[in-house]
Amino acid sequence: MPLRPGTWRLRVARRTPIGLALAVGLFSIGIAALIALAFAVKSITTPACEAAKPAQPDFEAVPFAFDPEVRALAFGQALVDQDYRRAYEMLAPEHLPVDSICKLDLESYRSLTGDSASVVLVTPQGLPVNGQEGMSKDTASTPALGFAPAYDGIEVVIRLAPHQPSAKTVTYLRLTLLRDGRVSRGALLEALITLGPVEEFPPPPYADLEAFEEIEVVVGQAPSALGGTLTMPRGPGPFPAVVLVHGSGYPDRDSTAGALKPNRDVAWGLASQGVAVLRHDKRTLPYALAIARQRDFTLNDALVDDALAAVALLRQTPRIDPTRIFVLGSSLGGFAAPRIAQRDPTIAGLIIESAPSGSFWDGLVQNALRRSQADGKVSELEQRQIDIVRAYVETIEALINDGIPPSDMTVRPDYFLDLAEYRPEIVAQDVPIPMLVLHGNLDGVLTQSDSAGWTQSLRRHRDVVFHLYREHMHGLFDRRTVSGSDLRPAGHVSAQVVDDIARWIAGERPDQVCVDLQAWFEGCRGGPKATFRGLDSGS
Repeated sequence: MPLRPGTWRLRVARRTPIGLALAVGLFSIGIAALIALAFAVKSITTPACEAAKPAQPDFEAVPFAFDPEVRALAFGQALVDQDYRRAYEMLAPEHLPVDSICKLDLESYRSLTGDSASVVLVTPQGLPVNGQEGMSKDTASTPALGFAPAYDGIEVVIRLAPHQPSAKTVTYLRLTLLRDGRVSRGALLEALITLGPVEEFPPPPYADLEAFEEIEVVVGQAPSALGGTLTMPRGPGPFPAVVLVHGSGYPDRDSTAGALKPNRDVAWGLASQGVAVLRHDKRTLPYALAIARQRDFTLNDALVDDALAAVALLRQTPRIDPTRIFVLGSSLGGFAAPRIAQRDPTIAGLIIESAPSGSFWDGLVQNALRRSQADGKVSELEQRQIDIVRAYVETIEALINDGIPPSDMTVRPDYFLDLAEYRPEIVAQDVPIPMLVLHGNLDGVLTQSDSAGWTQSLRRHRDVVFHLYREHMHGLFDRRTVSGSDLRPAGHVSAQVVDDIARWIAGERPDQVCVDLQAWFEGCRGGPKATFRGLDSGS
């Protein structure tokens, strides 16, 4: 009698020893478990950084032909999604301050974002854009990109905000994007202050808010005009006036940094003493992407041309004395000031504040060494940063001295070729206008050789005044205070500095000639008898 299929299977099962069947079953389960375990072990023991394959540099790429905001948000979203392999693959390892991308440990950002977070684009000053979080329309229109021509990078700040209502940490990351879209050195610059926008900027104590008014102006011509604020003393005038020239980076017109607004301090302080002040946006902020795509961008495009346009505007402004228009350059602006006066020698005078001397790259390695050795030792990370700076300087020197084009994207050729022969303190020697040179002895950014370069070069100038301020920092803040739980630096440009500038504009000059370092601290003037004894020895 034929057997039904089910019967056959049943009979086979019955004839199979129970021990053998159990063994076969356990073996199958064991194999499956081992396979699963192998995959699990692989996922645990192979970090995302080791599995990642970062993109190779594309040196022929059209500069910044991508959308930097979209790119930055994608990187932040990868962190939020804990897709660390994707984040690692967006990096440019050769520009990071580590010798292995694994040392970046992007996974550690999970402790900052929690299991979920939102990614928000913010301005370089740390304020949300696109009207988020109830920000005003004016704030919402603030540009979100900044261009840093010195190393050919666009910088974008993103905020990783946890979704949990109880979370107090909001992480800000400043990302630097190379011209081919990769996230460059300084990409994970830091978790910026997590306290959100500064709520208020109190006026400096020396500002008399009733003594002046502020007028919105336009510097330059469309389509690349810049917004500006003219702080005008009340009264019939005519008033002397000052054009403020920015330092490096991409500051707003107030040069906002944390809870500091040094340009506004200077404008309000001088206007309270009868001096009009024009401060305007720096081109690297409102036109960041446009100028990043401009291959021949130089210091003239960044600062000089706009300063000259601001001077021209003041000469046509009612109640301004066109024969008494001064230029005040801070840091990089002071570095550029002699070139501004070289282009327009009818400017009434230069005020050079916290400015480097020598070549643009002279002090880079020394500054890196000084910062790294502040605690008496150099860590592995600090040494890597020093090596990056040294390689950067070597690339510049090869470009300038031997005509060798850069093999990476940290050096913009036109920018540095333009500065190859430029030494501001040497150019200033032949500028036949009054000059006021100001430095702080606790600068922290410049070396003593930077400030000494100005005094050594200009001490014979027929009309130069030097001031070295004790206990003053870069930007000539006499102090930086913190209050409450807000750890951001807060303070104002020194009242003494503002007073000294106002008196110098009024024509006052120190009685003493510069003969030693002590005289420099007290304020002194150059000329045939100026010697600065002890300065060369570093005392």
